[in-house]
Amino acid sequence: MTIVGILVGLVIIGLMMLVHEAGHFFAGKALKFKIIEFSIFMGPRIFSTEKNGIKYSFKLLPIGASVQFAGEYQDDEIIDSEPIDPADPGLFFNRPRWMRAIVVAMGPAANFLTAFLASIVLFSAFGVMIPVADEPPKNSLAAEQGLSAGDKIIRINGQRIRTGADYSVVKSLINPQETIFLEIKKPDGQQETLELEPRTQDNYRLGIIQGITGENENVVLHVEPDSNQGNPVIEIGDKLLFVNDIPFSDSAATDLISRSKGDVVHLTLMRDGKEIKLDVRTTLYHDPVDDGIYFTESRAVGDILYQAVQYPWSIVKSTIQGIIMLINGSMKFSEGVTGPVGIVKMFGDVVQESPNISLMIQQLLFYFILISVAIGFTNLLPIPPLDGHHLLILAIEGIRGKDLPEKFKHIVTAIGMILILILAGFVIYFDLRKIF
Repeated sequence: MTIVGILVGLVIIGLMMLVHEAGHFFAGKALKFKIIEFSIFMGPRIFSTEKNGIKYSFKLLPIGASVQFAGEYQDDEIIDSEPIDPADPGLFFNRPRWMRAIVVAMGPAANFLTAFLASIVLFSAFGVMIPVADEPPKNSLAAEQGLSAGDKIIRINGQRIRTGADYSVVKSLINPQETIFLEIKKPDGQQETLELEPRTQDNYRLGIIQGITGENENVVLHVEPDSNQGNPVIEIGDKLLFVNDIPFSDSAATDLISRSKGDVVHLTLMRDGKEIKLDVRTTLYHDPVDDGIYFTESRAVGDILYQAVQYPWSIVKSTIQGIIMLINGSMKFSEGVTGPVGIVKMFGDVVQESPNISLMIQQLLFYFILISVAIGFTNLLPIPPLDGHHLLILAIEGIRGKDLPEKFKHIVTAIGMILILILAGFVIYFDLRKIF
């Protein structure tokens, strides 16, 4: 990661938290709660100013934000060395429960609203994939079963598909050997269920995966162990130039490799700035036949708005699915959870490795939407001291018609804080282990 990438990551996370706290702040201000301070970032104050009785501060540590309401706890007696009047109607605990619930809920709501607006920007600028089939490739499973361009994809294996995110999650949970039941609606309104039975086909390949790097070059990113029939000679970072003197970018080179049937091909490539030649024997792979399910890109206003509403909800559903997988053990904790360090690295990698500004902006917007929804959803979990816990307490108190004992609430909050800190410690540890 570069310094610029780290700074970009910190700024974006700080913006997400600022949006969250701004939701609490503006709701509280609109409902006439007494607000002591609104702070950007955390830690010691660098700069403060006061307006209409509210202190606005800029703090040292470049992450997060906070808003302090007067009398957030009923046993508060002093704020900034000043005694408070327990009868002050502006104190947090003196406001009606429904108002307190609105103020608490507006933090996550602000994150969801931001994700919706960012989705509109992303989809307007780059287009959005909608669950309408594009023309399936010839000889793909879908083409063989009668899928045509324009068919609306309704469900896959019983799961409703409304967004590309829905499809990605469902597809990731399907065993490669499992039959895909694809429910579609034809343009004439007729509904059909297509059965895509997986099978393999024999292909001769070099056993490599290529991709675009931050230097905008197509290089080798992965070499399979059985490349060159179990004796790999191509290395990560190599840039392939020619196959038997045919430019590697030419489709004729791909055809030559696929027809080689295990014969030796002569490669010319760049490695560490030097041009070298290698003899590589192609390897037979039993590759799965493409299922042929591809979405159509749309820039229609109606599709953009619909997807901007549905996409955050798809992220919430995938998050819930991830939590279930963590609980039942089908996903490792270290693989399924990412904390602030991992998020900063994720944004930093985008800045460092994106081959062009357009792709960088697209990826940053995508991750901004993803993390904004994650922050909003996580804060709604009924775990102390998250917003969801406060909403649950307010709901219980509303049903009972009276407040829960302050001692009980303090004990529950303290236990929750300890659990959250332990969890945060594990998350940061796993984030650092992934980096180093």
